[in-house]
Amino acid sequence: MQLAKRGWAFARILLGLFFIYAPLMVIIQFDGQNPPETVAAASDFALALDRTGFMNPLIIATMLAGGVALLFQRSAPMGLILLGPSIVVIAGFHWFLTGKFVWGSVWPIWFSLLVWHNRRIFARLWNPDQRQP
Repeated sequence: MQLAKRGWAFARILLGLFFIYAPLMVIIQFDGQNPPETVAAASDFALALDRTGFMNPLIIATMLAGGVALLFQRSAPMGLILLGPSIVVIAGFHWFLTGKFVWGSVWPIWFSLLVWHNRRIFARLWNPDQRQP
């Protein structure tokens, strides 16, 4: 049982670290703009996000907040809630624009497993009268 707890903690922390690392790299290496894409449709999408002037800072802030929240068990469910929309966009971006189906599938599967692991906490969103054991 202890091994399973450590495994879930490792999966949660690793996902959190990725969502801290990725936006920081965008800030540091690409000056807050999306990295260049080789596929035309992906490049057009990234350019559209860059041109809005507010989407990249919003995405970066949300990913950083979600990543930091995942580092701690107590705030992990909030981190998952914050990262949900980004996970959907990342998956769709890779499935439909870049054609990287495996890379696009890793994130929603990993995310879904962590959401499933925390399902008792999320159940309270639908049934607020539920008592915590």
